[in-house]
Amino acid sequence: MTTQYKKFTRLIAKWPVDSTKGDRDLGKFIRDKVKAAFETSQAQNLDTDLCNRQYNSLNRLADNYYKNKYKRLKTSTATGLSTEECNLMLSNEVLTYLKEENKGFFKKIFNKD
Repeated sequence: MTTQYKKFTRLIAKWPVDSTKGDRDLGKFIRDKVKAAFETSQAQNLDTDLCNRQYNSLNRLADNYYKNKYKRLKTSTATGLSTEECNLMLSNEVLTYLKEENKGFFKKIFNKD
């Protein structure tokens, strides 16, 4: 299982962590899952075929295989926002702000945090 672990650690190094998303980040989630899967008590019972399939799938995503294979002709999105604007809208600060905006008028007045 050490070869599997080495492969996954190299894969994790390719996957960026977005600090603006906190616990909702995919890179952090993958790191946590790999760490949990290769702990000493569970590492002996891992299915090698399943590990290889998951590694290959995650590696294709990290290498932008499908992005390069199926080139987009236009860079527009359904929202009309750019990539940077979408990343900003999904940050923890903006989501916290939107939660505050959704509170009613009286909740804002009486529940000052």
